[in-house]
Amino acid sequence: MPTYKIVILGGGNASGYAARALIENGLKAGELAIITEENYVAYERPALSKGYLVGAARLPGFHTCVGGGGERQPPEWYGEKGIAYLTGSRVTKADLATKALTLESGEVVSYDKLIIATGARPIFLTEFKTPGADLRGLHYLRDVKDADALVAAMAATKEAGGKAVVVGGGYIGMEVAAGLAANGLPVTMVFPDERLMQRLFTPQLAAVYERLYEGKGVKVLKGVKVTGFAGADGKVTAVEYVAAAGGEAQQLEASLVVVGVGARANVELFAGQLEVAAGGIKVDGQMATSVPDVYAIGDVAAFPLTSIATGDVSYVRQEHVTHCRLSAAQAAKAVMGLSPAPYDYLPFFYSRVFSLSWVFYGEAPASTTPLHFGDTEEAKTFGCLWLGAGGQLVGAFLEGGSAEDAALLKSAVAARVAVAAEGLDTASSAATLAAIKAKL
Repeated sequence: MPTYKIVILGGGNASGYAARALIENGLKAGELAIITEENYVAYERPALSKGYLVGAARLPGFHTCVGGGGERQPPEWYGEKGIAYLTGSRVTKADLATKALTLESGEVVSYDKLIIATGARPIFLTEFKTPGADLRGLHYLRDVKDADALVAAMAATKEAGGKAVVVGGGYIGMEVAAGLAANGLPVTMVFPDERLMQRLFTPQLAAVYERLYEGKGVKVLKGVKVTGFAGADGKVTAVEYVAAAGGEAQQLEASLVVVGVGARANVELFAGQLEVAAGGIKVDGQMATSVPDVYAIGDVAAFPLTSIATGDVSYVRQEHVTHCRLSAAQAAKAVMGLSPAPYDYLPFFYSRVFSLSWVFYGEAPASTTPLHFGDTEEAKTFGCLWLGAGGQLVGAFLEGGSAEDAALLKSAVAARVAVAAEGLDTASSAATLAAIKAKL
């Protein structure tokens, strides 16, 4: 039975950053093992829905930690550091009481401390028994294997003169639709919400991106519910849908379908052993779980977050690469006995579609007042501020600005600066950002 001082279970983004942080904080060769079902060492997962679909990203070019400004960590890096990396290895049982992990091969790996980085998986429509959801031609995007299958399907669909449909209007839906369109495929997006990215975008912001997509030839069908898929010879041929408000069933021709309707944290292996919250594994400010010597990081971790808008503390999961990186560093310090200050995280999201790239910091609760700035008609540099009581800035969105502009908004949200909407020249993004800078 191989025994390690530390085992990281899961090979996603967070595990690669945790490995680097452990080394930086004094871990010695031979003390760490990483176990993953994937056949690759950790890589920057956001590349899959962005550069990968247009041929701009391929391994080993985007192995962790290049996305966070660190050195690339290909398999050789782990070998040089004395880290055992068990790729293609699935854990079938985790016994936290005896500190033992049983692999599908029957091998048992034991540890002194465990870092859970099992991440999340897509929500599959087969879970809802959606008719036709098991047909060939339906794709989900989570790992390199999925991306390779989608790239091959795009080429085949284009050669056959087929059409693509994207189910979902959130991050994955928007980014994949942009990738499909960039490859020359006719694309239709379908989703039940009133607008793209409804959980974040205001109607004004959504209108900008909807115009962009339509200008790129992407049809956007809002307010519709997918009810099933039609097929022939086991392969999808059409998407069936109805208006969310009700009505007659309709069909969209489709030989390629990509589904992006959310994700679930991979917690099943620890059922009955760990406390859970927000659909994930509950951790404290050190990323420690309810069981001693067990930590959780990345998408699977539900950590205490103080709301910028209300000051209330609640347990949340953040499915974003920045949280993966920061929570990995936090857990690494805690595991190494460095007792870091409690995890303090400012929610952050970003995306790139076509020629546009946006960032968002903080929160956008319905109770706040959105204040738009910049020129949304030209769709170059514009944004939105979410103002709470007393004009307190609790959220900020920026499209097309510089890195310095983004850093300014991040600092302003973190400082909860008060913004006076009256007299603010919101027609000019430069003037708006200058006014905010003057408050810091």
